[in-house]
Amino acid sequence: MRPRLALALVVAVAAIAPAAAVANTDPFYGVSSQTGLGTGDYKKMGRAGIGTLRAVLLWSGANPSRNGDYAWSGFDAVVASAAKDRIRVLPFVFGTPSWVARGLDDRKCGSCDTYAPRHAAALAAWKEFLGAAVDRYGPGGEFWSEHPQLPREPIRTWQIWNEENSKSFYRPKPSVKGYAKVLGAASSAIRGHDRKADVILGGMAELAGSRKAIPGHDYLHDLYDRRGAKRDFDGIAVHPYGAKASAVEAQAQLFVDEARAAHDSNVGLWVTETGWSSANGSNPLEVGRSGQAERLGEAYRWFAHERRHLNVKTVVWFSWRDSPESICAWCANSGLLTKSGAAKPSYRMMKRLAH
Repeated sequence: MRPRLALALVVAVAAIAPAAAVANTDPFYGVSSQTGLGTGDYKKMGRAGIGTLRAVLLWSGANPSRNGDYAWSGFDAVVASAAKDRIRVLPFVFGTPSWVARGLDDRKCGSCDTYAPRHAAALAAWKEFLGAAVDRYGPGGEFWSEHPQLPREPIRTWQIWNEENSKSFYRPKPSVKGYAKVLGAASSAIRGHDRKADVILGGMAELAGSRKAIPGHDYLHDLYDRRGAKRDFDGIAVHPYGAKASAVEAQAQLFVDEARAAHDSNVGLWVTETGWSSANGSNPLEVGRSGQAERLGEAYRWFAHERRHLNVKTVVWFSWRDSPESICAWCANSGLLTKSGAAKPSYRMMKRLAH
């Protein structure tokens, strides 16, 4: 899991410096990165009209010890660099520190990031961390006071965990009851520090047929059945993947149908991952360079057409740039840019749509 988390963590290397004024971007068009990001990446995002950057705020990285100070510098750089190009950061908060998992929850874990907090003391530590994060990056946050030269792009939306319906991210196994407690504690902390903040669910992949996961829309159905859980979130988040754009659309619709069945028709829909590979291979998601651009166009046009009807807030492409190391075989070539940073047809398609 450590390589996956390391790849997911967006590491900005640009210095915090005054930024030139840029046009406002549309948060509907988003990306997530599987590599580190430099100044040139953010500038290319801005030129393409990217309005949302989804990035992990790793609890274990920012809060590594029980009695130590918070280590915000890595995420500070992401927020600063994105703000220069008026890109909103959408953090998914994830990754339990070992001192919480082993010490407060008595977990037997090596890498403990995927073991969500469960007992009262661990959930209290989770709440304390989230409150501190809002105090740093939310409206009036200390980060903005420390960097008055930056355009203010306070974080107002917080995503709680990632693919909690899968054993890959929620160990020892997915638990709707357990996640409902994690979500409730998070909602209380975040809204307690910013009453207008939006709390959204961790992105759920459908993963039908997987022995390691609960199908995403079934998981959402069960979460709605948990008493009080509906009050703890403002948006549902999905990770629809399929060989064709029509499969992505159908998966997203499953989640919307569950929300409507639960009489939650006004809930926001956040597509926090979707994508295809530009490689030519045997995997159904490997569709070649032109196929990647075509499917990107089809998916984004459909979500844009349904934007008001489905209350779509953002659609995040995975990923920004190709990587020599990746979380899955097809993911290595899922970028809008090559490993060297050259634009693919999919980048040009995204830019055309966003503008």
